[in-house]
Amino acid sequence: MNKVLYIILISLFSLTVISCAKKSDDSSSSTTEIEGTWVESCHADGSYYRINYLTVSGSNFVETNDWYSDSSCTNKIGKYINSYESLSIGDPITWNAGGTGHKFTTNLSDITYTSLTSDDVSWCNTNSYCGLTNWELNTTQSIAGKNCGSGTFWSKGITTYGVYKLDGSKLHWGLNDEDYPSSLNTDSSRAWNKQFDL
Repeated sequence: MNKVLYIILISLFSLTVISCAKKSDDSSSSTTEIEGTWVESCHADGSYYRINYLTVSGSNFVETNDWYSDSSCTNKIGKYINSYESLSIGDPITWNAGGTGHKFTTNLSDITYTSLTSDDVSWCNTNSYCGLTNWELNTTQSIAGKNCGSGTFWSKGITTYGVYKLDGSKLHWGLNDEDYPSSLNTDSSRAWNKQFDL
């Protein structure tokens, strides 16, 4: 092979490898910027109150919703956990009101509920919550794909489409099962705040 041609081919191959590495690094850095635990403050939801947590670790994306009977969020009655895997960061987004973000996709692993008081266990069994009558205290059950009164939860394995907005130590995000959300609730009182290790 002509020596000059050989050098050109090697150079082109090197550029291709570098280009691919940059693409991979971009995706990795996007995931890294939302890695960690984010917390939404105690807020009312119907006649109850809740604190929401989001934990992002590698390709795992887990949302935990703790439900309380009081406005100070001290008397916990139940816990929902939505677990996702295969988190993949997609195209970047620039938001009009400031902040940056990305589109992302995940696959739903499971949705579970844990009843944490005897009164809640009794209510769940009496009302066949999610079609189940075998609720027990502090015992987690999968409710993915089940109708739980106000609607049917997503089924295991579905692909979900998300967007997020990152503004300093505050995060806003949303998920949909059909397409990327076209808007986000960016009310400052509903921001997810980054939890830093002390």
